[in-house]
Amino acid sequence: MHGAMDAFCPEESITTACKRLLQQQSFTTQDDIRARLIDMGFEDVSQSTVSRLLSRLGVAKVPNAYGKKVYCLTVENEPVQVGSSIASQIEFITHNQLVVVVKTHPGSAQLVARLIDIQPHAEILGTVGGNDTVMIAPKDILRIEQCEQVVKTRLGVPA
Repeated sequence: MHGAMDAFCPEESITTACKRLLQQQSFTTQDDIRARLIDMGFEDVSQSTVSRLLSRLGVAKVPNAYGKKVYCLTVENEPVQVGSSIASQIEFITHNQLVVVVKTHPGSAQLVARLIDIQPHAEILGTVGGNDTVMIAPKDILRIEQCEQVVKTRLGVPA
């Protein structure tokens, strides 16, 4: 029984490390994720281990701003935890009467755009995510304030 517990703890920490990596940067291949985990000191990380981690974390491969597919955490697996960590990645949310803009820490815009897109809302026409900026087009520019409020609520940012 003691050995089983020892095996569980490192497995838990590699899951946490993988999740943190995916929140901090974009990866296009499982091998890139595997290499980063090895760089972080995890030994014997196989491709199948990475595949299991991605499956456990509910990771999806989605196109980034350049059309390149990258691995991205989705909101379905742990909405509260992902939502709370996402709020810490946001610098500000504003609008210019035409689009709502979410300014994020570098590398976080893709995930923020994905979190907004994952559950369509009547106030939102669509999103475009770059490296540190997400632009959200409202369905109606006369309702831009309501659109901004929906975005803030969705991302767990106080009004």
